[in-house]
Amino acid sequence: MRIVHVLAGSPHPNAANGVRRGVYALAAEQAKLGDDVAIVYFSDRDSGTAGCGVSQRRFPSPRIPFVLPSGFLAEITSCRPDVLHLHQPYSPSNARIAGWARRRSLPYVVTPHGALSPGELSQRGFLKHPYKRLFELPILNSAAFVQVLAPSERLEQYGVTAPLVQAPNGYNAAEIPDKLDSTRLEQAVPEVRGRRVYLFLGRLDPAQKGLDMLIQAAAQSGLRNSALVLIGPDWRGGRKRLERMARGASSNFPVRVLDSVYGQAKYELMAGADVFVHPSRWEGMPQAVLEAAALGLPTLLTPVADPWGRLAEQDAAWTVEANPGSIAKGLQRAGNAEDAQLREMGSRARQTVFKEFHWRRAAEALREGYLRYALGPENVAPELRPSNPQSE
Repeated sequence: MRIVHVLAGSPHPNAANGVRRGVYALAAEQAKLGDDVAIVYFSDRDSGTAGCGVSQRRFPSPRIPFVLPSGFLAEITSCRPDVLHLHQPYSPSNARIAGWARRRSLPYVVTPHGALSPGELSQRGFLKHPYKRLFELPILNSAAFVQVLAPSERLEQYGVTAPLVQAPNGYNAAEIPDKLDSTRLEQAVPEVRGRRVYLFLGRLDPAQKGLDMLIQAAAQSGLRNSALVLIGPDWRGGRKRLERMARGASSNFPVRVLDSVYGQAKYELMAGADVFVHPSRWEGMPQAVLEAAALGLPTLLTPVADPWGRLAEQDAAWTVEANPGSIAKGLQRAGNAEDAQLREMGSRARQTVFKEFHWRRAAEALREGYLRYALGPENVAPELRPSNPQSE
């Protein structure tokens, strides 16, 4: 099978953006299954990711909405794909590509990556609401299927009527370095020494990630000898807002904001924490949560940030609602836990991720979806044919 992924931004195993990192890992796993896989992406910089077993072709980012770079569609045509896989909604480029594919009876699949939730739609809604009606729903509902990363996406509520295929993100255990210096966090932030450390890693987007509520909760918790560290790239000025809030934090519970880190340095900073926190208001399926759990960290999560609810089911996470009061109570529970309890929860988190979330499972689920919905049931082995194709 020939699969072409279309992506905004360069695919990279160490990208701060979870979509770019996930597409890279998924495509590599699909290639291991024996499929002919390519990634055609928009970026003004070379990704430097050769060697993952997947063909890659970069085009400059579109400068005018709905106008694709010269040669882009010709490149897709030259790949002779059986199916196109489009990533990320609200993309005028995807609207153009989807229309082109429909005219050629070329099936395509869409993965929204959590960007169709009511919370996401409320951000710049004056643009997204009309775009949804004019372009996004026609793109989604003409797709062979739409990939669901987590139940929290609730795509039916958005208006999606195309078939849905469940294929959660995965995690590659080989990403964790063999040796980690867990003192790196203390070296970077000396104030955390001797304190219980709560750490967030991801995009510094207060609205989606709930980081404004998290800082408020830290102040409300009344905990002493604690610290909160936020690590990640700025998002639309979110860092400055968080730094202003952090300056008003109590000396009993200081808050520090750090720049993005990657590779070994990222895992070493995470290893210096006691509890990983991710209090999102809305999500698709956060890669950072899988990384933290794989590292053996207990987690404090809102329901939308818990991959399929598995961490809560296994008593590997404290679940809180998306409001400062509930998050503060969660911080108190984690703050009052014994070190042995944290280690036990972290061990269960690690076991859960390695058992439940791996890219091979995602690649196999998508492959079955491609065969069933994009290429027709005649391409599916009898034992894989569903009695009700809409039951996904």
